[in-house]
Amino acid sequence: MSTAVAWTQPGHAEWQLLRGTLPKEDEKGTLPYQLASGELECVLRSSVARRFLQPVAQCMQAVCQHVPAAERAQVVVPLNQVSMNVTGYEWEALCVAIAALHAFVQLNWTGPDLTLTPMALLRSAAPACFEARSVDEDGDEEDRTWNVIVHASSLEYLTLHGEPAYHLCEAPLYLVLSLLLLQALHEAHAHASFPTLALWRLRARAVHMRILDEPVACEDELLTDVSAFLEALDARAKAAHDAPVQYMWDNVRARALLETALMLQRTGQDRMASERLVQAVKANGLEYELSGALGKRTKWQKEAKTQLVLLAESREAGADRAEEHDTPAHSAALAALAQPENSGWQATVDPAKQVDHQPLTYSLNDDTLLEQTEFTSTQASHSTNENRLAHLDPGQQPALAVTDQCTLLALCLNIHNTQASHGLTAEQMSAFVERVMAHPQNWSVHTMSLLLRSRLEATRTRTVERSTLQLQALVDQMPTNDSSVRERLRFFHALGLPAKWSMQAELARRFLSIGVLRSALEVFERVEMWEEVVQCLGLLGRQEEGKEVVRDLLAGHKTEAQVRLQEKRIATSASRVPRTQFVRGRLAKLWCLLGDMEPANAEAHYLKAWDVSHGTSSRAARSLGGYHFALHAHTQASMWLRRAVRINALYTRTWFMLGCSYMRLERWLEAAASFRQCTALEEEDGESWNNLASCYLRMQDAQVPRLDSVLEEDEEEEGASAGASDSGVSLLSDEVTAAPATPGAGFELRLLAHKALSIALKFQFESWRVWTNYMVVSVDVGLLSEAARALARIVEIRTRESSQSAEPTQAVTTIVDMTVLNKLVDAVIRAPAAETEDTEAPASSLRRANEGDGLRPAVERLFVDTLLPRFSSEPAVWQAYARLLFSQCEFRAMLHARLQSFQCGLGSPEALDVVTDRAVWVRAKDELQELCDLLANLATRPASPGSEEEALPDWQFRARTLVRTFMARTRDSFDTDPAWDELTELAASLQRSRS
Repeated sequence: MSTAVAWTQPGHAEWQLLRGTLPKEDEKGTLPYQLASGELECVLRSSVARRFLQPVAQCMQAVCQHVPAAERAQVVVPLNQVSMNVTGYEWEALCVAIAALHAFVQLNWTGPDLTLTPMALLRSAAPACFEARSVDEDGDEEDRTWNVIVHASSLEYLTLHGEPAYHLCEAPLYLVLSLLLLQALHEAHAHASFPTLALWRLRARAVHMRILDEPVACEDELLTDVSAFLEALDARAKAAHDAPVQYMWDNVRARALLETALMLQRTGQDRMASERLVQAVKANGLEYELSGALGKRTKWQKEAKTQLVLLAESREAGADRAEEHDTPAHSAALAALAQPENSGWQATVDPAKQVDHQPLTYSLNDDTLLEQTEFTSTQASHSTNENRLAHLDPGQQPALAVTDQCTLLALCLNIHNTQASHGLTAEQMSAFVERVMAHPQNWSVHTMSLLLRSRLEATRTRTVERSTLQLQALVDQMPTNDSSVRERLRFFHALGLPAKWSMQAELARRFLSIGVLRSALEVFERVEMWEEVVQCLGLLGRQEEGKEVVRDLLAGHKTEAQVRLQEKRIATSASRVPRTQFVRGRLAKLWCLLGDMEPANAEAHYLKAWDVSHGTSSRAARSLGGYHFALHAHTQASMWLRRAVRINALYTRTWFMLGCSYMRLERWLEAAASFRQCTALEEEDGESWNNLASCYLRMQDAQVPRLDSVLEEDEEEEGASAGASDSGVSLLSDEVTAAPATPGAGFELRLLAHKALSIALKFQFESWRVWTNYMVVSVDVGLLSEAARALARIVEIRTRESSQSAEPTQAVTTIVDMTVLNKLVDAVIRAPAAETEDTEAPASSLRRANEGDGLRPAVERLFVDTLLPRFSSEPAVWQAYARLLFSQCEFRAMLHARLQSFQCGLGSPEALDVVTDRAVWVRAKDELQELCDLLANLATRPASPGSEEEALPDWQFRARTLVRTFMARTRDSFDTDPAWDELTELAASLQRSRS
């Protein structure tokens, strides 16, 4: 079937498969119709599917045919060597790839169970590749062996960037088959004929990433192909002349944007995900707004209060709702699963309130809280009368398109990812969830909304019971067939729905949070998440048993998916249990787990993990890097941490430790590159921004062009095969970074440092250390107005901390950098005279803002609002302030500041050194003489510009008083000193001027 015309036919089967809509009735029996209607087994059993399964079976036969039957269970078939020939069968290959992908999703996410097994498919596709089952002998053991081979080989293929796939996922060969076919189509350059291929590849990769233990980065090439697909869709929508056709293109584009955003969310790129979600909202014509409306939340509430509500309206209400055909009645499931009235639980299932073909929804039944907010107003409050959603009644909003419901749930997750954990954040998320739950239209979408509500209710005492019961109901519903396969799969890719083992693990963590440790332990054992099992045993005081579990797994005495913890107590011989094949990545994780539990042997266990993974375990490299980092062995730490980020680059903490290790080694270029990666992954990491600035200030100008490539340089020289006997490899040779850093970074680097610190302050606004760095760099690059602002913040923070601390009050000089303060004053008073205003010179404007009269207001605010109220007895502050006032011809205020400076300093009664130390006395005497000269010269001048009053009419009295007081204090100590005559002459001159 040719699909070259898909772009010209909006109703083409390729678009219907992408959107999950049913083709025309006359296409029944075709692959697209079987796919869209959820008849996955029919597609996988088809002749074309057998054609693509044969290479897999032949590869397995080629590897296993010379291996004795007793040893075959240990074989891992390299499925990456399977060659798929799709020439001439591109359309069929795409259909089979989609069927295999959805079969894997059905088994591991949506349910119900699929009876067709991968081994049965392989046998039917290529019976000659497997031994015929004997009639006289039981072939179960043989099938078990082949199942182990298929399962282990598939898991090995699905290991990505050192992260193993979940070992209990069902039928992973289906996902492998889908990935192989989609990759073959991509290599055959089928994008021109199959425009949706890029999005199907993204969907398959997204499913693949969701079964990995930890997130990994998505290939740039894949995201680039999807971006090109989105641009083509946008062009089609703009060129459409028919409204329904335009809506179809917009809807497909919205779905693609939404799925791209979900992929970016999983890899921690929340800012880019937010941008895609905004585009998806616009593409599908969704309008929404968080607003307030009067309502009641409790049964006893008499007065309505303003409640947060999400107003939302789709372009077409209820659009793209799944059509249901011959779906089993939901009442039977309700009768079987609803709890009896005397169950003892407050939260129960009310059959009368359930919606057919939708998950069970628990009612709260609380004696205080209402089931949902009762809005009393017919319209929400709005800041303007032009709001398009003003007509909506908050309590009776219209149904949304299902795609828009998925978008709102993604926006809800985005709020969780981008905002701090706070009560207001939870309220915002609840508004999104409640808007979606108001109109259950799709099984998967309603499941996701119930899951999000369960998470939000887990922290509240009155709702934690329903939260736990609802989560248990969501776990239990997976095997049931109360809704069609088609409905469950249709919007799966547009949701962040967790796999069934992830939901069980979440249920176990919920048990753990409410103190039900044994139930949590049982669930973790069932899903075989051994790290969590060990943690539960530790909480139960059974640490040694946890170590024994890991040792048994490594020794093969305990096999995954076959033996429970309690069974080892009654087993008479471990040899009775056949050993399940471990993939290298999972075996490495177990060795790392043992190393975490045995600190004395940690390094040996981590090196063993690195060896068994053949140098592909990011966890082992991270553990070794952290181990050496804790020991301050930064050469070894940097080597292992660098290996870790090369395997999996999504670990912010690993990048941060790598940067710190390079800083300790004074390899500033590599450190800067590491911290740049930190900030790219976690933009709100203020400490990384601060460290990045420090690296910039120590780098050389010649190193700037290499910032983006330094971590990839000389990669081949490093090698990747170090083992237990070779605890590391030499550091990368780098002639530039090996050279000593220049005393001061160039201006470009200083500007980069300033920019990095300005971003750091957004997230560490209360850190006086970051403000200090920002102040120094601001002075260095000439941004003195920013330096004044920084100095003010430093003083505010440190004085507040000092007042709240029990430690002795800090000296003013430790809080106020007097060098910077004097530079600020100098920049004001020593600037050249104001030139003719030049409106066409922005550089000149910037200069004027950082010197002279342009800088003066900022420096004045610094003194008046910050320094003088807090340090009114600090002479250095008063002297600096006096210099500033002198430049403005504010002579009265200037003289008062100089008088205050002397009286708080060397002229103060507390200045005891003036009496005992001659050098201090001489300095005080000189300052007094200077002050008297200032009084004599400036006291008779105008107090301020334009004033007719003298600056200080009684200056003579004040000067005589200062001199007499000073001489009286120091007469006994220094009246015989030759310099005493200067004070005598000063006093006499003041007396003569009086007469």
